[in-house]
Amino acid sequence: MTVLKAKLTHWLHWPKLDIIRPALKPLYQPSLAIRYIFTFSILALATAIRWSFDAELGDTQAYTFYFAAIAITSWYAGFWPSVVAIVLAYFSAHWFFIHPRYELAFHEYTLDDYISLGGFLFSGLAISFTSRALHTARKRAEAKQQELAREAIERERAQLELQKTQSQLQEHAHMLEQRVEERTANLVQTIHSLEGVCYHIAHDLRAPLRAVQGFTTLLLEEYAPKLDKAGEDYARRAADSANRMDDLIFSLLEYGQLGSMQFPFTAVDLNPLITGILDRQATHIKSRNAQIQIEQPLPVVFGNFELLNQVLDNLIINALKFVPLGTTPHVHISAQKTDNTVRIWIKDNGIGIEPEFQKKIFQIFEQLHDKQKYPGTGIGLALVAKAVQRLKGRVGVESELGKGSRFWVELPLPPA
Repeated sequence: MTVLKAKLTHWLHWPKLDIIRPALKPLYQPSLAIRYIFTFSILALATAIRWSFDAELGDTQAYTFYFAAIAITSWYAGFWPSVVAIVLAYFSAHWFFIHPRYELAFHEYTLDDYISLGGFLFSGLAISFTSRALHTARKRAEAKQQELAREAIERERAQLELQKTQSQLQEHAHMLEQRVEERTANLVQTIHSLEGVCYHIAHDLRAPLRAVQGFTTLLLEEYAPKLDKAGEDYARRAADSANRMDDLIFSLLEYGQLGSMQFPFTAVDLNPLITGILDRQATHIKSRNAQIQIEQPLPVVFGNFELLNQVLDNLIINALKFVPLGTTPHVHISAQKTDNTVRIWIKDNGIGIEPEFQKKIFQIFEQLHDKQKYPGTGIGLALVAKAVQRLKGRVGVESELGKGSRFWVELPLPPA
């Protein structure tokens, strides 16, 4: 019903109706002249009706029909025309229907006449004021109704615009999803292609490197007596470079695989994992006379066993390797549990890291130390950072030059 009223109001305010609206205006907004003409006319009609019943009524009921005239006048013409109607009605009733007729003999008024006059004036004014109050209330109600109708139309228009906007957003979202899917598919295809290319490049590069390694080994074993010290040194350097190049290519392949391979997540117990790493490094630990301290108990974390094994293996090897010459390595492994995470600490008594290099060491090919003293590819900590990223964790270091380092890895706890 409200929508129907809103539409009717909207139709009544249609711009094309402006042509005929001036012609309709006098019907619902009469001019001042028309209202007073109507007042005189309705009083004349009331007088005529009362005159037609004069034989039956005589000198009684002089004001009765004028009440109706006042009520009609106040409703149609307004408050002030109704006041005029009250005055004219009184004089008309007194002139035509109150004894003595056809004269205004106020000096002959009795108490009943004054009471009757007071009642008439009070009733007429009551009708006028009541009518004005009703008109005011009606205008307010109409204004409120028009406001509500306009609001309903605006709401309907806003709803339509909202639906249109939502439809457009859905279309854009659908198009965006399609583009993302297409680009993701293209990216996956590109990654697979690059993996294939990298694999073939690595395979093709490692094949001649192995040939160089083999020939240099034969040269050193079978032709060493025929080489002077310089030739033997050159051959050994060539073999070392070939071996280092082979390690570098293998590390690059590992780094590339970390970004594309899928790794399932499970609960990983740190105790057997670290025990396995130490068992594999037992020969190296014994040769360095290293001391390994594990602070029990080590908790269970949520991650991937292979990735976590690679991370901790690299950190423990670095803790054993980067110590000053003549110093016995001391490695302390512990874990600190919080509400949702576990932070694994690997502390050493190594050479330490300067503050300005503590973030750079996790970048690829960042090797801070002399390759002759501390050989390596410069990719180990980059592999650690990449693997921890895939484990949805964090990695960092606290270190002071010459006083050792504390590497930490933060991983989530298994879900409850």
